[in-house]
Amino acid sequence: MPTEKPGKQEDRSKSPKNFTMAIAMKLTGIDPYRIRKYEEGGLLIPERTEGNQRLFSESDIEIIKQAAKLEDEGINVEGIKAILAMRRGERK
Repeated sequence: MPTEKPGKQEDRSKSPKNFTMAIAMKLTGIDPYRIRKYEEGGLLIPERTEGNQRLFSESDIEIIKQAAKLEDEGINVEGIKAILAMRRGERK
């Protein structure tokens, strides 16, 4: 049975922890208008429930925090998208 234990651990690490908009707002301090703007701008693509409620992952939460900080510095969504891509090594 030793093969079952690693499989269970892998499943847990692969399953994202999802947060509703209300929890995302509490975790980031960012209002829903801005979070929806980041989604519309293509910065993140949250999962959706059957009822179409957004579910944000931990990486989405980090993107929201980074995007808000950059936006507060005067950078628009397209600029934020480029900066985040560079940070991920996708652009030079």
